Amino acid sequence: MFTLQNLVIALALVLFAWYFIGVIVGRQRGATLVREIRSALEGTGKTFLIKWFGRSAFQVDVSEPASPLKGLQVFCLLEPRDFALALAWNRIRRRRDQVIISASYMSPPPALVRHPLESYGIPGLSAMEVGPESPHVRLTLQVGVGNEGAIRTALEWLRHNHVKKRA
Repeated sequence: MFTLQNLVIALALVLFAWYFIGVIVGRQRGATLVREIRSALEGTGKTFLIKWFGRSAFQVDVSEPASPLKGLQVFCLLEPRDFALALAWNRIRRRRDQVIISASYMSPPPALVRHPLESYGIPGLSAMEVGPESPHVRLTLQVGVGNEGAIRTALEWLRHNHVKKRA
């Protein structure tokens, strides 16, 4: 019999199952991003400190980063895979796992000419902030599954190409 009560119970069971599957998938995705970030950071500093903020966010601090960097942090905010409505809302807004890379330099980089974000060659780049205060550069990436290489590309850009587009 197809009643409203049965429909509500079925929806509750689906959302209940979605939650547990989402938690598992979120943990796997977090582990994948940690591996990718650590791999991309190889050779940029002496040690890495990973701090988790709940199940859906973590930060990687690099101690003594290689020149020209003075400070480097990578913050990752995972999609809410365990909450179906929030996941759908993020997908509608074209939001994925967000990786925010903050870099400080020995001396502030020159001001950049405003170019379209696509011109920097960093896939998934959704925001760039450059300023005279530390952190001097902050990049925000939308990293979907299969686009993890964008993290390495962004870190390479920060290490080598940060002064190419002068004002």
